[in-house]
Amino acid sequence: METIFRTRYVSVVAVIFGAIGAVLMFVIGAVTTVDSVLTYFGGHDEAAFSSDAALAATVEIVSALDQFLLGLVLLVFAFGVYSLWIATDTAAESSRVHTPEWIKVTSITDLKVQLIEVVAVLLAVLFLKGVLSVPETVWSDLVVPIAVVLLAGSVWLIRKAGH
Repeated sequence: METIFRTRYVSVVAVIFGAIGAVLMFVIGAVTTVDSVLTYFGGHDEAAFSSDAALAATVEIVSALDQFLLGLVLLVFAFGVYSLWIATDTAAESSRVHTPEWIKVTSITDLKVQLIEVVAVLLAVLFLKGVLSVPETVWSDLVVPIAVVLLAGSVWLIRKAGH
């Protein structure tokens, strides 16, 4: 039984690469933000400071927000996997690092709910990006907001069933 219990350390691979992916998404988000600033201020002609440049910069900022949120999803995932499978009660007690209540994971259901919540926000940002970048909206554009509402409803049901 002890050998089986020690195999939980294999999940450290998910933790390490989740954290690496999060850092990568933060770097990509930062580069996109800088690109947005250059899009708006960098023009040397009459297009700089125009409404077109403002719209392009806004779409890029929303893209950066999307990338930062994906980085946060990966961080929440890495921390959740670490706290569920790797950390022990004695290690958690001896740790001096304060963990915010919203990121504490006590079960796989907690981890799933946290990930679903962040994915819902990610989809909302994706919808906003689509609305900003396309001049006309059609009925099929409502698929993403409907998905966000369904995800929010599923989180509500999961939390209601848990309490």
